[in-house]
Amino acid sequence: MRTRKRYALDRVYVAPLESRPGTWTFAGKGMRGTELTFAVTDTNLTSRNEWEFLVRLPADRTQRIEVRPKSTPNVKAWSDLTDRSLTFNRATLGAARGKWYCQVALADATGWRSKTVISSEDRVRLPHWFTPISGRMRRKESVKPTRGTDGNALVVLIAAGHYPMMIRLFFATKVWILSERIIL
Repeated sequence: MRTRKRYALDRVYVAPLESRPGTWTFAGKGMRGTELTFAVTDTNLTSRNEWEFLVRLPADRTQRIEVRPKSTPNVKAWSDLTDRSLTFNRATLGAARGKWYCQVALADATGWRSKTVISSEDRVRLPHWFTPISGRMRRKESVKPTRGTDGNALVVLIAAGHYPMMIRLFFATKVWILSERIIL
């Protein structure tokens, strides 16, 4: 897939700002835990590249970690991203046990939906910036048992506590997809 820019995950710099107790809602359910705030600079871009992110760690360790922008640069394509998040669940099977994973769900540049979940067969169609993390990609059914129909969904494994990489995955799946108007 050809893109105008050569985005690279390692050019997204993440610096911790603060940690504080917090409460929030996720899918209509009240949550409590710790909110970590990060300053993020995407040096793939020369301007409008300063962000602020929240990483929400629930007190209940069985719940998912939520990563979302707190503030975005003034770019129309990114205006709704503060309402979007990337969630990470604990992997429980095999070599993935103890790691966290998120589905590869790309932002929908058409505006018809909020996201497009990528199946393992569509892995080869992903933009070039996913190449460095391709070794971390698995089918969901290989990292956690599933009763639903998402066993064939593509997921990315992340080491526990690697919040900068979680934020970089948000850029890969949401920000750059919308910037380049990529539609799979």
